[in-house]
Amino acid sequence: MNARRLLRTTIAAFALLAGATPALALPTMVRLGYPTCGSCHISPQGGGLLNSYGRGIDEAQSLRAGDYRPASPDQRALNLWGRVTQDLRAVIQEQETWAPGQSGAELFRPRLMYRNVTDLGKGFRVSAVVSAESEHLLRPALTYEPAARASSIVLGTALVHYKVGKAVEIAAGRDQLPTGVNIPDQGIAVKARNRLGYYDAPTQLKGFVTAKRFQVMPYLYGPGGNEASGESEKGGGTLAEFDLSGKGRTVIGFTGTRGVADNGDRRVIGAYTRLGFGAWGIFAEHDVTERTRPAQAETPFRQQATYGQVFWAIREWLVGSAIGERLTVQQPFEERFTAGKLELTARLTSEASIGFSAKVQRNLLTHRDTTTLMLQAAFKTVR
Repeated sequence: MNARRLLRTTIAAFALLAGATPALALPTMVRLGYPTCGSCHISPQGGGLLNSYGRGIDEAQSLRAGDYRPASPDQRALNLWGRVTQDLRAVIQEQETWAPGQSGAELFRPRLMYRNVTDLGKGFRVSAVVSAESEHLLRPALTYEPAARASSIVLGTALVHYKVGKAVEIAAGRDQLPTGVNIPDQGIAVKARNRLGYYDAPTQLKGFVTAKRFQVMPYLYGPGGNEASGESEKGGGTLAEFDLSGKGRTVIGFTGTRGVADNGDRRVIGAYTRLGFGAWGIFAEHDVTERTRPAQAETPFRQQATYGQVFWAIREWLVGSAIGERLTVQQPFEERFTAGKLELTARLTSEASIGFSAKVQRNLLTHRDTTTLMLQAAFKTVR
């Protein structure tokens, strides 16, 4: 990696720590007995803004490890006395990828993100996420599936929510589809190969039914508007998960999606688990996708993607992970690769995180290795 650029990224990240809340999620909550994301996040799907309980946990799990401080009177006025939850955050990413015999490809990607949830009362709220970026990070453009179109300004989420009692919620608008292994890395195969990349945000109607030991998320979806020609997919699916032990540390789940488009249809069936063992935990998912591409292949073909992560909370604020992936695609689009990654993420304060990862991916058909090093810093300035 270019030493000067790496130094520039590091200096910029640490210069922002003093005034800066992280976009880098630490995957430790299942080990503490939180079976679903809705315990700490406003959205039951997870990701996005934290509720007041989640903000307290966020602060307690940082290196600073203090008590959560409620908003000042001025901040409460800015947030309409608790009706608005919002933040402005930035992510600085420095990445270099190279293969033997090739010069390295560098990516310096600063990204600014504004997130807002506004409570309208009587069970209604609206949520939105708008991002601005200088460099695009597309999911792979494949022979049988082009990537969604990127733009400098991205409306990733625009939803209207209605909560029916404590256990049921309905949402309509634009967002990513629900996923079982809800981690920030959208470049992993179980996400990128199943239209769950950064720019994949279809229009949808989805529901959330949550109980103490299970959660069900049915959804219908249509085009998001930025798909390539012939790739405007519509369909539906369900995510369902169950806590086996009832203690929040042994979650298993299943996903199913059926989509149709002019250029070809797909059917996805997957199983996943989230397990916690004290300071340790495991995330794992395996998806099987049946695809049709009539203009390119006479018969359907299968794609299988596997993801596994073992993480260790060295400290509450410091998490190390070992990650493995495997992908196979049948002929006539034959593809096979495995990948391994080591990752270290630190939440320095509730306002700032930094992470480093090293990944090696092997193409099992060509026996060529690709290596990627990445440094990422994230911070938030407004609550």
